[in-house]
Amino acid sequence: MSTSTTTFCILRLILLLGLASASSQASNANVNAGNTELLTQILSYVNVSASPCHDYYSYACGNWAQRHQNDSFMEITGLLDQKVNEKLLMLLAELQKQQSSLQPDSVQAKVLSFFKTCQLASGSTRLGKHYLALVPPNEKIPWPQFKNGSKAWDSSKFHWMETLARVQRFGLTNALFDSDVLPDLTNSSNYLIHLKTPSFEEENERLGSRIRTKAMLRMLGTSPQQATRLAHEIKALEQKVAALAARQPDENDEADEYLTVQELEAQIGGQWGKYFEILLGRSVPAEFVVYVDCVPYLKALQELIKDMDREVIASYIMLRFVSHLQEESMESNEPIACVQDVRRNMELATNLLYEQRFISPGRLRRHQNNLSELFEVLRKQFLKILQTNNLHLAPQALDLVRTKLLNVTINIGNMPQAVDRSSFVNAFYADLHLAGNRDYAADHLRLLEFRTRRWFEQLEREFNISTYFYISDSDTGMSSTPYYMLRQNVIIVPYGILQRPVFYQDSHDIFKVSLLGFMLSHELMHGFVSGGLMYDSRGNYNELGAGIPLEDKYSSAISCLNRNETEYMDEREADIAGIRLAYDAYFDSDSKFDQSQPSFSTLTLKQLFFLNVAQFFCGDASPDAFEGHDADEMRLRQVLINFAPFAEAYGCRQDNDNMHPANKCRIW
Repeated sequence: MSTSTTTFCILRLILLLGLASASSQASNANVNAGNTELLTQILSYVNVSASPCHDYYSYACGNWAQRHQNDSFMEITGLLDQKVNEKLLMLLAELQKQQSSLQPDSVQAKVLSFFKTCQLASGSTRLGKHYLALVPPNEKIPWPQFKNGSKAWDSSKFHWMETLARVQRFGLTNALFDSDVLPDLTNSSNYLIHLKTPSFEEENERLGSRIRTKAMLRMLGTSPQQATRLAHEIKALEQKVAALAARQPDENDEADEYLTVQELEAQIGGQWGKYFEILLGRSVPAEFVVYVDCVPYLKALQELIKDMDREVIASYIMLRFVSHLQEESMESNEPIACVQDVRRNMELATNLLYEQRFISPGRLRRHQNNLSELFEVLRKQFLKILQTNNLHLAPQALDLVRTKLLNVTINIGNMPQAVDRSSFVNAFYADLHLAGNRDYAADHLRLLEFRTRRWFEQLEREFNISTYFYISDSDTGMSSTPYYMLRQNVIIVPYGILQRPVFYQDSHDIFKVSLLGFMLSHELMHGFVSGGLMYDSRGNYNELGAGIPLEDKYSSAISCLNRNETEYMDEREADIAGIRLAYDAYFDSDSKFDQSQPSFSTLTLKQLFFLNVAQFFCGDASPDAFEGHDADEMRLRQVLINFAPFAEAYGCRQDNDNMHPANKCRIW
């Protein structure tokens, strides 16, 4: 090699090293900037005039409402949903430009079609009267309110079970009785129809007051005098049904049974064969088996309805159906509202389009690896906790818990994991045919019926985790919040959660483990709280697991947690156990995470951990806005007052400061 060639190679090597160094410096600068950005946002919510040891929610979240006073969302998950909606709106604008080149039967074309219908349909096509005209009680008669002129409504042609089945095809449940498709209690791979008593606890599970019921009837065209009479009788019917549902069956009654259609008709009465044929849209043999946990109730219901005015029964079903449709539809035709409408009605399709447009295959693999690594650390940490056996469980019970833990899986994006997703989703929607004629109710009904039909199709196939995805309800479909499927033993992590401020690929580990780690820990622990332990690793009922919450140490922990009474003990258990799991995963002596003080903050890592956990609970929703769990302020307080490392991180004084009572509760 000549001297000049050697010199050139050396210079080239120096140049490459310089470029690599510059690239590394630029990358480090970007990472530091990202960490600083996350920290700045967290600190912007902090109210420094509040004491963290007196009221941590006021301290960590005190400025949240002010910072977001002009925003439509109320908490961090709402912020994530807004980001997803904005991205999907951009995607739909792109599809609109490509509309002429889209295949008419493609998922893209169907999503765009419903989006345009939502935006462009006239207000008259969203009215309850229009929906009811499209779905009469049967093919022979209209709803009583729509009878022709002065001619009497022919009540002899009305059959309440037939009508109920027709409206349940569009997703209505919990009217007169509840009908759902759920895994068999002892074989979760097999789905059965479950018949249950209706619930009246939540506001959307019953009609409103008599005045509101009368107003609904008036809007649907009922005369004032008739509306007054009907409202009174409809509410009386609902109260009688609620009283029946509240009664406990006699000890000698077999309340839970597997019954064939033939046995149902013999024991309870009614045309159950015809009901299921309408509901499922296919012939149903007399040997078709359903699970019934309300035989005495259904007998009493048949007796109650037998002697009642059919117009009252029809009107009750009609109003419950209209209330359901109101819950399921978006009132606004604004672009963002219509994006939400698409998400809630076509979740699998929007998940695919979001993935294809905003998450490259390489990025998706990195996300999957990151999440899997984080989850495996949490799983390993819980296994360590089980080794200590704080609850003094018997070896068999401990083995049951350990086996279940080792079989928990994660589904990212609520998508089938072991198939070609594009082909799968296109096949899934192949028999969905939208009218595309700017009739909102017509297309909305088709989507509701389509989703319900897919839900009932689970009766015809066995559960397979590799192709599993959850055919979700509307609220879940447009949410970015992770959730645990108890009978499938799987945590579903929506794509929307995998973005700032919850997830940033290159952020410091303290940010990942404290917020996303806590959220995953919370969902994981739902399998190991009072309501989850009764199911084993396959989602089957297990008496040994069901007995764990009755053990002395466990029941004492529950009593301790309920000093501040809650209706949502499972949520509180998951919160309390979840924060311990995430914290220990990060700060344990054998932790794989970097525990050196970061350069971007003078706050200790432990203070950063609790500040970031608090982001999950920050918001400005009123306490009565929460469903299924306590208000966020109460939840954060309960989490932290029962966790000693929090008090240590902030130097709180035991029993002198509100956030550091001496008596703390622990589950696992």
